Amino acid sequence: MNDAVSRRAFLAAAGTAGAAWLLADPKQLHAALAHARARIATPPPYQFAALTPAQAADVEAITMRIFPTDDTPGAKEAGVVHFIDKSLETFAAPQKPLLLMGLADLNQKAGAKWPGTTAFASLTPEQQDELLKSVEQGPFFGAIRSATIIGMFSNPSYGGNQDQTGWKLLGFESHGIYQPPFGYYDAEARKAP
Repeated sequence: MNDAVSRRAFLAAAGTAGAAWLLADPKQLHAALAHARARIATPPPYQFAALTPAQAADVEAITMRIFPTDDTPGAKEAGVVHFIDKSLETFAAPQKPLLLMGLADLNQKAGAKWPGTTAFASLTPEQQDELLKSVEQGPFFGAIRSATIIGMFSNPSYGGNQDQTGWKLLGFESHGIYQPPFGYYDAEARKAP
């Protein structure tokens, strides 16, 4: 069994006392493991709902072509679409019309080039690349490319870079925020006139 959460890892994480009751009933153990696997497999919900599910699927497909997954994690694993969703309802709200019009235009071009296609996300990766190359000089692509890169490497509190995926690719280690006083000397120095 090669699942993301193994029985051994689950029991180790639960701790000795917490796991003792699970050992008594295998059905409870399997239910707990299924729940843990579902949590890992299910991405976090869109908190701000700037994008509809269809728009989010298209944005995620675009970000996956800009920062693809290969032998290292890409935009999908970093949750870049969640960063973009959050940003469009907060600090990047002025870019929302540009992004939504760009998505509509991209889907219209996909339907014109490949009849029957209604969404960018439903195209093959090769078709997606071809379509993105045709719009890469425009403001829409520039905005979504920038948002993808920022979402990949920004502070995880902004919605992207989930599990510090982008930082790990760069070898960056988060050390948190340090504010004085750091110890006895700083505390005493602050008291001095």
